[in-house]
Amino acid sequence: MRLALLGDYHYSSMSYGTEEMKAARVRVYEHMLKTFLEEEADFHISIGDLTHEGTAQEFRSIFSILSRSERNFIHVLGNHDTYSIPKHEISTLTGQDRYRAIDTPHAKLVFLDTTQEMNREDWGGELDGEQVAWLKEQLADSHKKQVLLFGHHPVFDTTARSTLDKLYVRPQDELKSIFNSRPEGGIYFCGHNHINSIVKQGKWHYVQTAACLDVPAYRVIEVREGEVAITHHPIQGASLADDIQSFCCDMPGFGPVAGALGEESDLILSIQLASAAQ
Repeated sequence: MRLALLGDYHYSSMSYGTEEMKAARVRVYEHMLKTFLEEEADFHISIGDLTHEGTAQEFRSIFSILSRSERNFIHVLGNHDTYSIPKHEISTLTGQDRYRAIDTPHAKLVFLDTTQEMNREDWGGELDGEQVAWLKEQLADSHKKQVLLFGHHPVFDTTARSTLDKLYVRPQDELKSIFNSRPEGGIYFCGHNHINSIVKQGKWHYVQTAACLDVPAYRVIEVREGEVAITHHPIQGASLADDIQSFCCDMPGFGPVAGALGEESDLILSIQLASAAQ
């Protein structure tokens, strides 16, 4: 099984920008999304903040582009996605549940909603009680199959910047405690903190992906017999960097992160499957 994973995309309608900025915005977003969707994969996953303001207009625009592709696209909610309209309206626009699980012959894929609803003052993560109970059931029902979880916010004190205010899921120890209750471990993929980072703690790997405007790239996750391989794929373009710089610093609520690319160890990873180790 092959998965393609897109970092924080921050698709912005940029109604306030100059005509030059708007033109650059169109070139950047269309080129990055086209390149991402050209990657062969069973599922194409956005790790959250697919949109910048979370408006109905932004969702309609981006999903109009996605509808031209036959890819199996999965949208994980990010805090920016939930700033402007209620989550039930987002689900109506996207046709996707806010959290779900997919059982495949290769692995169990679990997609979480770690966002608050329409709270611009607090961009930290949380899970409601109903979802926590659901997550525990999903992990208990996974048996010894490899588990890949996807949520926008990092788990506290794992990947880069995840101890900083509003840059992890609260309560700070809850998710890690739930994960560690699974003896076989697993892999948790996140975004939010805009910097590539891969950390191993116990039997869990935590894989964080940078924002596309900081690092134009995506990850590919291959689940093979006995192994999960994660690779990093830069998105090339002659004027891509210049186009990004022409508008990204004028987006309210977005600021470039120093060192967003990370180290070589934050880009690629090969993991032995838990089931293969039995």
